Amino acid sequence: MIGVIVITAVFVVMIAAFAWFYFYSRTPAWGQSDTRKALLNMMIVVGPIFGNHYRREPPELPSVSAPGPDDADDRPARISPSEPNE
Repeated sequence: MIGVIVITAVFVVMIAAFAWFYFYSRTPAWGQSDTRKALLNMMIVVGPIFGNHYRREPPELPSVSAPGPDDADDRPARISPSEPNE
């Protein structure tokens, strides 16, 4: 009976820890933490042993473009009379 209680307690603690980490991992604090960066670096080092390779997306090709034509003219606005309603 004691074994069942101990296993149940361990199981409950594991579920609580997983739930806490799940919600914490979606906060900005986790996104900028050193722990996350260290785990990612470790995954990049250990991953190839198991056949998972980190591939960065190729950078976007730079493009050069000139500014568009200046459509604003210095003339005053032209307002034409509206058509009468029929």
